[in-house]
Amino acid sequence: MTPGILATATYGRVDAPPLLFIRALPAEVDNPRGVDRIMERLILRGPAGVSRVHAVGRPAYLPTDFDMPEIADIYARYLREHFDRPVALMGLSTGASVALQLAADHPTLVKSLVVAAGSGRLSARGRAIQRRYVSLLTAADRRAYAELASATMNSKHFDGVVRLASRIAPKPDDPESLIALVRAEDRYDMLGRAHRITAPTLILSGERDVFYPPTLGRETAERIRRASQIVYRGRAHGGVPLHPHFARDIAGFLSAHA
Repeated sequence: MTPGILATATYGRVDAPPLLFIRALPAEVDNPRGVDRIMERLILRGPAGVSRVHAVGRPAYLPTDFDMPEIADIYARYLREHFDRPVALMGLSTGASVALQLAADHPTLVKSLVVAAGSGRLSARGRAIQRRYVSLLTAADRRAYAELASATMNSKHFDGVVRLASRIAPKPDDPESLIALVRAEDRYDMLGRAHRITAPTLILSGERDVFYPPTLGRETAERIRRASQIVYRGRAHGGVPLHPHFARDIAGFLSAHA
């Protein structure tokens, strides 16, 4: 089957300007339910206050050899099919990688860009963690979720709880497409194309993020003509969207560029 169907959940006022939000790993093919839905509402509380948010996950049926530009093309097609004008774009983690690639390859589709816990490429440590994750996923080893969650939260105090909770989490839908997406992110490096992004850009980094550290966020921001970066002190990768200023910073940025 051809990849391209993106399940969509909407938040915020119907009459507000549209924003496309691309979810992080390990997003399911379908829309989140239960606790995951509550967490998504929490993450999107800022943009949903000033935008009509269209939240999408990863596409199903991804070929194993797809790269990040080809994945970004799927979301670009979604934008063309659903909106008649450039829209705000926001991505979290892997979703931020897709968003950056999309904004560089299809600049006329993007009005403003929010990059949360992301940058123009993975760190060496982040790449090693994700390769381990793919190896465990391929072997159907449930430790995959625990190890990814542990690195995401990067907390000595709560590591045991994080690992336990992730071990009992349900298996992802369409694991083959999930593996294809992680492998594409492993090869992802758009720093050389970052100058093509014309939209005003906000990069939100965690000081203790092992996947997309603030140094890479700063390098990405420096290559985009209208970009700024905010670093949340003491925050790991998973702690960026939980920072008390996260919602306010995004809402303020979106309002300024509405």
